Amino acid sequence: MLDLNQLAVFIRVVDEGSFTSAGKVLGMPKSRVSRMVADLEASIGCRLLQRSTRQLHLTEVGAEYYDGCRGLLSGIAAVHERVSDHAHDAHGLLRIAVPMFAGSGVMGHYLARYQQQYPDVRLEIVHTERQINLIEEGFDIGVYVGELPDSSLIARTLMKSDSVLCASPRYLSTVSTPKSPEDLSQLRCVKVGEGSQAQVYQLAHRQTQHVMTVKVEPNITTNLIASALNSALHGAGICELPYLLAGEYVLSGHLVPLFDEWELKPQALSLAYPSREYLPQKVRRFIDFIVSEVAELEKQLLQANSPEQQSWVFSRLLQPEL
Repeated sequence: MLDLNQLAVFIRVVDEGSFTSAGKVLGMPKSRVSRMVADLEASIGCRLLQRSTRQLHLTEVGAEYYDGCRGLLSGIAAVHERVSDHAHDAHGLLRIAVPMFAGSGVMGHYLARYQQQYPDVRLEIVHTERQINLIEEGFDIGVYVGELPDSSLIARTLMKSDSVLCASPRYLSTVSTPKSPEDLSQLRCVKVGEGSQAQVYQLAHRQTQHVMTVKVEPNITTNLIASALNSALHGAGICELPYLLAGEYVLSGHLVPLFDEWELKPQALSLAYPSREYLPQKVRRFIDFIVSEVAELEKQLLQANSPEQQSWVFSRLLQPEL
């Protein structure tokens, strides 16, 4: 098997004209340089250099070998250097799997800002409701809500993802406005999921932390969250939706949150990727960027003293930069 180190030493010996000079350039003893050239000759079964006490001469085979391999070795070195440089720069295609609910203006805002900072990175975003196998399907990063489907993935928690229980003004105009969670059982419901089981809402009182569980029979069940959102917008009933998806519709008044004093249990919003080892810069920089941006958003939301102020924080985030 070809030893590229031996080949590189042979080429250096020819370029420098002696074992001694090549050893000085390579930082190794003359004896080791000589041994590596001898081992290369033994591996190919040909003498490459004629040695004398004062000079080295290429044999005919050696000259042919040198001329053929020198360019190849330079090419290998160039590829190695280019790939090594890539390991230190954010570049190339970054493929990200994202839940459908994250297709709102918030995610678009972050993606645009990231690419402004790293213009050599191309983004491919796949929005889906199904579980993605990051490794088999060639994704660099996945965005997940709740527990990860694969325990071997490396996860970085971004924040707790709040959901909002809401309905359209059109639907609420046809029913008595619910005052407490018990009233939910009298309302029509759009359920995100599969099966005919009842929708279960767990709400905690914001001050007392008292938890109340309410079951509601769904009138519409869909496993596509975008469909649930559209159904709720068109007056089909109440619906539990991630705030990242529903926030802009709450801001515009197309959806109305049902309770001020009660909240749904939040879930972890995480970034996941296959391995920490040799993490490409495009991935590392994206993770660091999103973690920083979301931390700033969460800080502003925590400082907001009311749902109205939180809505203002989101509206400022969704406002395009001029």
